[in-house]
Amino acid sequence: MTKFQPIRFGKYLILDKIATGGMAELFRAKITSVEGFEKLVAIKKILPNLTQDSNLVNMFIDEAKLAAMLTHQNIVQIYDLGSMEGVYFIAMEYIHGKDMRVLSNKSKEKGLPLPLEYALHITSRICSGLDYSHNLKDFQGNPLKLIHRDISPQNILVTYEGEVKIVDFGIAKVARKTADTREGLIKGKVAYMSPEQAAGKTIDHRSDIFSAGILLYEMITGVRMFEGADLNVLDRVRKADFQTAETIVADLPAEVSEILRRALAKAPSRRYKSCVAMLADLEECLSSFTVRPRAEGLSHYMKALFAEEIAAEAAALLKIEAEVFSLKEEGASDGKTKTLHILEHIEPVPAKKTAPAPSTHRLWLGTWAIAMVAAAIVLAVLFKEKRVPTVVEDTVVTSVKTSKLPSPTTVPPTSPSAETAKEPAPPEPSKREQAMEALKKEQFAKAAALFEQALANEPGDKSKIATPYAQALVGGSTSILDTNPNQAESLLEKAIELDPKNAKAFFYLGKLYASKKEYAKAIQSYDKAIDLAPSSPDAFFNLGFLYYARKDYPKAEAMFFKVTELQPAYLDEAYVNLAVVQNLQGKKEESIGNLERALEVNPNNDRAKKYLLRLRRTSKNAKETNHLENKIFSIARTGTPLDHCRLRNSGQVCGADKQKTSFLG
Repeated sequence: MTKFQPIRFGKYLILDKIATGGMAELFRAKITSVEGFEKLVAIKKILPNLTQDSNLVNMFIDEAKLAAMLTHQNIVQIYDLGSMEGVYFIAMEYIHGKDMRVLSNKSKEKGLPLPLEYALHITSRICSGLDYSHNLKDFQGNPLKLIHRDISPQNILVTYEGEVKIVDFGIAKVARKTADTREGLIKGKVAYMSPEQAAGKTIDHRSDIFSAGILLYEMITGVRMFEGADLNVLDRVRKADFQTAETIVADLPAEVSEILRRALAKAPSRRYKSCVAMLADLEECLSSFTVRPRAEGLSHYMKALFAEEIAAEAAALLKIEAEVFSLKEEGASDGKTKTLHILEHIEPVPAKKTAPAPSTHRLWLGTWAIAMVAAAIVLAVLFKEKRVPTVVEDTVVTSVKTSKLPSPTTVPPTSPSAETAKEPAPPEPSKREQAMEALKKEQFAKAAALFEQALANEPGDKSKIATPYAQALVGGSTSILDTNPNQAESLLEKAIELDPKNAKAFFYLGKLYASKKEYAKAIQSYDKAIDLAPSSPDAFFNLGFLYYARKDYPKAEAMFFKVTELQPAYLDEAYVNLAVVQNLQGKKEESIGNLERALEVNPNNDRAKKYLLRLRRTSKNAKETNHLENKIFSIARTGTPLDHCRLRNSGQVCGADKQKTSFLG
């Protein structure tokens, strides 16, 4: 990637270029606002050389208008449409992930084919998003009859967190408002068209169903459904001439074959009548799997497939953020705005007896020091400062400034000298104060850099800096545990060196060692975390998993039993794991009792239901029961234990939604 200088584009800060297509270029950017608010977005700008083509510009605008009406978890959200210096742009949801074309190529390269259940799961999410768009109504309640018309691998994104998103409604049309659905006009990627679309005939929502069927076919078989030169492909698509999936994949379940048969029927009348009908069959098929595929499992697959890319992207983003922060700091340190393309110019506040209130329409610059200096100038004459102690997150003691209006009787009389006297400049906040503010806003990388500078400037204050500095390092490590474990390990070790009583540092170090299957080190780290925070159930839960992995079932039982005593929000899952390790020791009655307790806590826990049914069968099914036990724990073993429930960083309770939260899937 060529060197890209971050630039200000209206209210957006463009960080780098992601890609360039035939019509537009895509950038990674962020919105910055008050109180340090920041949000990553993608900016899609029409190419400068195409701005004079009214047809293309109108097509670009139509895409934004249509997509902006769509609000669904499986459709990329459009935030904004605008024009800047004659260039049209769309601001949209930023997706951390890859499209299906890249996913397919990578899976072949690494020899990690997409499992059947996740091919079905991805298709179900596509159908869910399409069904929503097909049934969309305008503000007057009239059906829009929206058809995507370009459902293809490039327009289906899978995030690293396992979510599926449809993107690019650039050629989608509202049927009642356009003539582009007339016969003879072909738009879209030929190899993913329906037969009627390839023939230039009038199409409806069932054309999208055929395209979704092609994607499912290719995910299952690993080969293109229509391969060859464009003219040959066009003819084959019109005839729906393709090799059936059953001839490529041995032992393909009959239910899956039936879904493909109905989705890929040549005549629209023989296809599914709607995406929701296809979705129902997909859901029924998915329910037959012992462990139903979910976003968490797909996330593990994506992170295994794109481990190097995820690490590289995270490192690149951190580097960009560091460069932007450095430029801002450089401009703030000498009182000049050196990077006008990044920071808006700050007008100096004139020195008067009473400084005017700061303008409310200015953009928050994200640099805490600049904002505090401006505010201090305004308040210098009217307020007296005193410091009071307060307790912030994780019992870090710091200080904040409070102000008190002086009594009217104490206001000094105005004099000519006071009118012209120059107000003293307020002191700039120290690096430690800036670091504490960044830490409070969970800007961990920025806080760590400032704490490092503070240590260099104030070596005698190490006792005051060490604890919050360690917190910043731990916070920064949590976001790169999976993508850059070596760097995360270094950050955690440094945090422990600064603050040996930081329980979180030991907890995450244990999690990191567990992901590397260094179980002895992981157990040692979790034991230390428990010594420092004995009332936290999370380390006990992960220790139970580790002892299970080592087949030390009595110790695993003791750990899960301790979790049940501590009564966390995920209590039902603790009971399920406790039941598994008890049954492995021949304690069948105790196991059944704990499964019943799990269902008392959460009647919707499917694992508890299925396992309980198995245990109540006769002993001749013991082999089948043991297989289920291995199946349950094998999912946790492929990922990082307790991936979504950590020692509390912000006071939130993990696992509050028991129907969605699970430590075993």
